[in-house]
Amino acid sequence: MQHHVVMADNDDIGRKAAELILSFNGYKVDSFKSGEDMLKFLEDHSPDLVMLDVKTAGIDGFETLKRMKADEKTAKIPVIFLASGHDSNTESKALASGALDFVAKPYVTSILLLRVKNMIQLGKLRNELSTEVERKSGEAVREHEKSERLSLQVVRTLAGAIDAKDKYTNGHSSRVADYTREIAKRAGYSQSAQEEIYMMGLLHDVGKIGVPDTVINKPSKLTDEEYSLIKTHPMVGYGILKNITEMPKLAIGARYHHERYDGMGYPDGLKGEDIPEEARIIAVADAYDAMSSRRSYHGVFAQEYIRSELEKGKGKQFDPNFARIMLEIMSEDEDYKLREHYDTSDDAQGQKNDGFSDSEEEAVFAYISMLEAGGLNTALGLRYCMNDVDFYAEMLREFTAGAEDREKQLTSSLEKGDVSKYRVYIHSLKNASRTVGAERLSRLAEEIEEAARNKDVEFLKENNDELIANLKMTVGGILMAVNMYGKE
Repeated sequence: MQHHVVMADNDDIGRKAAELILSFNGYKVDSFKSGEDMLKFLEDHSPDLVMLDVKTAGIDGFETLKRMKADEKTAKIPVIFLASGHDSNTESKALASGALDFVAKPYVTSILLLRVKNMIQLGKLRNELSTEVERKSGEAVREHEKSERLSLQVVRTLAGAIDAKDKYTNGHSSRVADYTREIAKRAGYSQSAQEEIYMMGLLHDVGKIGVPDTVINKPSKLTDEEYSLIKTHPMVGYGILKNITEMPKLAIGARYHHERYDGMGYPDGLKGEDIPEEARIIAVADAYDAMSSRRSYHGVFAQEYIRSELEKGKGKQFDPNFARIMLEIMSEDEDYKLREHYDTSDDAQGQKNDGFSDSEEEAVFAYISMLEAGGLNTALGLRYCMNDVDFYAEMLREFTAGAEDREKQLTSSLEKGDVSKYRVYIHSLKNASRTVGAERLSRLAEEIEEAARNKDVEFLKENNDELIANLKMTVGGILMAVNMYGKE
């Protein structure tokens, strides 16, 4: 079955990039520049997913989402918000407005596809579960078991969507759930209690859905403000799960898994056996997986290092009994199989073997070299185009074809003193430039966008000519490469 994605984005390059990525991977895509046009389209169509840019022509993304949520027909369609830059306030506002996820531009292809896939699956399973519960509520055990299986599918899909927010933690929630269940089994838990704590492990990080991606994926040290945002996720998770009355302990795992045995944890600073037992188990499993898998700030640690950290943490960070059980599990894992497994080959990282002949490779090399001589960072541009040279060439064609219109729009809006429109146009140019690898132009556009945000008209007037000159120079370099090497 072909899934249907509808998108509203005023940025021509970004919209085209998303269309090509999704279409190439089998999705049906309808896209619009304005929120109003998209809403009109939704009157007669029910897509599997909506991708909504913060800045759209006419009403903005937040108003568009508000109208969707107010309409019974569109209220349940999953929405992913799109935006560029690193504005955590915008990301938080989008999630608070009812979006299920947030994707930054320019797109990283693998992340975009994973987010779209997970959100469609989550929406589908949620609707299926709702329909199933309504239709089957009066039936006996067999149907109850079926609903339980569907619930587990929803939980697993939701856990996958949470893990996808961090490009380094794919599978984290599932591994934590597995380790948690094994610790519980060895601690004497019944089969039903093992399954219950497994579900708690799957959803222990659900609160991260409300933490901006820019904070979760930051490779350097967090600021105090960013760390405060991270520390909100237990309470956010608790707020999401506390109303699931059939499994009240789900909320306990989310809230207390960052408490420490010595009382130095958060959010409540509980100590020792005041911390719910299940949360003490999850805390050990969570810490083990954090050390045995990749993060933005470290690789997979050696077993001996992890062992030493668990030993040091007994009675301090961890319940000593559950830390002891985890150490026993590690001792049995002689081949170090209990860790994240990933393929470090180029193909696994999204590289593409294009199968060029020698002459074709020579022509491609010359083409890329000419683009770089014209000032483009082709490695960056190719990264956003799945390392597909033809895809990249298509993006460059889009960029050059729209350059004259961009110049007219910027100049006209500045002459009229319409700073709001100018900001929309400069924002679009910034994203488009970054997508094709025109870093210098993108940086200049970013500076000017900030001035437009602050309504610094003098700065705009002083720097617009330089911007236009840089745009023309970039376009000229691209066209020279196209003319010389035939990538028309």
